[in-house]
Amino acid sequence: MPTTRILIAEDHAMLADALSMLLNVQEDMQCVGIARDGASALRLTVQTQPDILLLDLGLPQLDGLAVMKALQAQASLVRTIVVTARMDAGSVRAALALGAAGYVPKNESSSELLLAVRRVAQGRSYISNEIANLFMDADGSSPAIKLTASEITILQLVGEGFTSKEMGIKLGISEGTVRKHRENLRSKLGIRNSAEMAAYAIRTQASSPIEPKGC
Repeated sequence: MPTTRILIAEDHAMLADALSMLLNVQEDMQCVGIARDGASALRLTVQTQPDILLLDLGLPQLDGLAVMKALQAQASLVRTIVVTARMDAGSVRAALALGAAGYVPKNESSSELLLAVRRVAQGRSYISNEIANLFMDADGSSPAIKLTASEITILQLVGEGFTSKEMGIKLGISEGTVRKHRENLRSKLGIRNSAEMAAYAIRTQASSPIEPKGC
């Protein structure tokens, strides 16, 4: 079983230590270090080359968004899961725009976090249901958006965490066709990246605001 190497960037010592213990008792995970501030998060990411960075947005020196900007500029291959108390839509959108592969509130259960780590380690995205609900309209609903049956299927699979390659295999179509459907979805829904699409998909699975208009 491959081991996922994880760096924790969290300035609260007790929480960071608890996360480290949680990860290290998993057979498929290993904590490779703890960064107490943003500058250390950048330095340790370079030194340890983790697969996943668990990143708090409220870090001292450099906050989490600044860390993500710096990693993006360095073309770092680390996949970032934001683990934070910030629950506002602005922070979520900013993190997703900077390439966050996951977003999990600190008040979620340990099982939720472990699921997020495993999903992201597989190359997928993970957005908790609580975060996905931030994408609801102010009145708790979403406008009806007409999507084709194929687009609805792709959107559902995005919400389940499938990659484009996996969708192609499952649906018996080319990966290029899947990517085209995803481009159409981004255009119709006004979505900017895959993680934001996953958040939308998770929420619509419960509220079902989309309407098919044929293939």
